[in-house]
Amino acid sequence: MQRQPERLADESFDVLIVGGGITGAGVALDATLRGWRLALIDKGDFAAGTSSVSSKLVHGGLRYLEHGEFRLVHEALHERRVLLHNAPHLVRPLKFILPFYRGFRLPPWKWRLGLALYDLLAGHDNLRRSRPLPLAALRRAAPSLERADLLGGASYFDAQMDDARLCLAVLRTAARHGAAVANYVEARSFEQQGGQVAGVRAVDRVSGKECSIRARVVVNAAGPWVDAVCRLAGETGGPLLQPTKGAHVIVPNRAGIASAFLLLHPRDGRVFFVIPWLAEVHAGEAPGATKLLIGTTDTFGQEAPDSLTVSPDEVAYLLEGCNRYLQPALAPADVLGSFAGLRPLIRARPGEPSSLSREFHIAVGPSGLISVAGGKYTTYRCMAAAVTDAVENRLGRRHRCRTRDCLLDGAPSQSWEEYWPRAVGALRRRGLPESTARHLVQRYGTNADAVADDLARFPELAAPVMPGEPDLQVEWRYQREHEMAVYPADHLLRRSRLGLYRPEVLNSRL
Repeated sequence: MQRQPERLADESFDVLIVGGGITGAGVALDATLRGWRLALIDKGDFAAGTSSVSSKLVHGGLRYLEHGEFRLVHEALHERRVLLHNAPHLVRPLKFILPFYRGFRLPPWKWRLGLALYDLLAGHDNLRRSRPLPLAALRRAAPSLERADLLGGASYFDAQMDDARLCLAVLRTAARHGAAVANYVEARSFEQQGGQVAGVRAVDRVSGKECSIRARVVVNAAGPWVDAVCRLAGETGGPLLQPTKGAHVIVPNRAGIASAFLLLHPRDGRVFFVIPWLAEVHAGEAPGATKLLIGTTDTFGQEAPDSLTVSPDEVAYLLEGCNRYLQPALAPADVLGSFAGLRPLIRARPGEPSSLSREFHIAVGPSGLISVAGGKYTTYRCMAAAVTDAVENRLGRRHRCRTRDCLLDGAPSQSWEEYWPRAVGALRRRGLPESTARHLVQRYGTNADAVADDLARFPELAAPVMPGEPDLQVEWRYQREHEMAVYPADHLLRRSRLGLYRPEVLNSRL
């Protein structure tokens, strides 16, 4: 996938998508596989907004059962299995421990009931059934847990992902099937024909060149910027979104925690997670994560999506929650990095932010602009199918959705358990160290061979980007040539995650 913004002006398209997060990427792949000529643009990098700053979980949403969102949880649990099959290099099972404490907002019997329902809704797509953890077994499984008022617990499975690279894999798959995609192309105005949107006037923010992009249907999949794009198109309806802000912090995994924890914050009873992150992954479970990801907050966002920061109060809130349950205690000085994003949730009933629905809404404006608000990362494929159906309603022809069994870019055709040792062994036979081979296969899947080819041609790029980190300089070359990385932040925040916990490197020029 190479950056070719000239295609946007040279061709006419059936569909133009504004927004290169997971929603836009999913629609791009779905519509392209159905045979439509498609273009996608984003004013920044792909996944630069919410789609790279999630909690990195592919999950059914156990906590959504409390709000009665059974259909959403059922759909998400089945989509979890689809993603594990279609992108096993980027989505992997993750064990969770749910401890029960005296004084919890929810008593143990409600958690047990919720887990039984979670298993039931997952059906044949369940990863493993939840299991009770008596007090003695829980203390053995999680010795770092605070013991005071601990009653016992349970374990269950969800999955963990590399969110930014998963979005990129969806886009690369769409591009492989003919979609024209370009980052750093900003829609500046809408062009209309007969009162209906017929494309956009855009500028390439890399070269400064302007162009007109013609399309029969335009989809607004701009995430937190959806309402801004509606205004740009002249839509006069009220706002579609009520964004909420989610902040996370990254800390060292000094206790060697191997399982994620679902916990209730002692201050307000909200669910938050402590998740082992950046583990060296083998075919199965992956203990040995070097970092912990703690999150997330859930507050009404007052900041613009282009200028989000994590405040000292948000850091203190997350550390307070973690320190209530896990040892050793963490201080602000222990925080390696932090990030925040806005969830583009649909404006609905008033109330606490955590009660807002993760459902999505498709709106067709008077100008014909199709806008999508809300949604949940795990169910992006279902959301994309519904949006593409709405697109086809306007185009006047329907095709079958083909994404359910579509392996994403980098996914092997055989099971990950079979592929992993063979791929690592093949790279070892090419002379790569064991740690390098594992790192490349884990990040790039079947494309690890192409990175190794670059390494053979440019052996001077074999050095790490930073001492002590697995990222190699040759990866930056591959990412520029094949993954549309343009600026250092594209490499450091989305093609890799190095900039999230080594923020000092963001000022470097690589």
